Amino acid sequence: MENSAGATEPVAAPIVLRLRRTLTWIPLAAVAVAVLWCLAAAAVFDGPNGGFAGPVMAVSGAAVLVAAATFAGYLVRPLRLEADTDALTVRLPTWLAGRIDWDDVTAVSAVAVRTGSSVRRFLVVDLRSPSLPYISRPRSMYRRLAPVLGRAKDAHGLCFEEQVFDFDAAELLDLVRQFAPENVAVENRTVEPADSPWEF
Repeated sequence: MENSAGATEPVAAPIVLRLRRTLTWIPLAAVAVAVLWCLAAAAVFDGPNGGFAGPVMAVSGAAVLVAAATFAGYLVRPLRLEADTDALTVRLPTWLAGRIDWDDVTAVSAVAVRTGSSVRRFLVVDLRSPSLPYISRPRSMYRRLAPVLGRAKDAHGLCFEEQVFDFDAAELLDLVRQFAPENVAVENRTVEPADSPWEF
């Protein structure tokens, strides 16, 4: 899934979406939990019931290791966005790059969701078909935000949060505007949910 843009075609520098400094404790905590689990698993295997409990703990701990590797990836190899005249590419920390042709993109929006005095900002990419793994943060966050944006229940897209990643959605929108074709709506908008304050 590499960039196919030719040498003469304009290509934007990758935008790195690092975790905000206040959230770096999450991947560090995940790694610490994984280390503690490894130590505990070793003790269980050496214990009197190790023949049964050891394999059970090893299997159940697979999720711990996957979570730790995923979270640690946001520190070691942060999420990146790249744009060229052919596609928008999302490079997850622990997954292959997801190259999305502009033909599959319907809209890209910098969205501010206002609930009372609180404002949360996002970069939202609406798609015609699924992209990236189902459990990836951008895709799962889109599923949560879609009702607020008035999208259909089965709509597809990606959502990048300013509260989680250190970037400016409006600036990133300007970058997208340079490469997105005319049939892709590029807009900056504010949404005020009509229901009770939206919970994340």
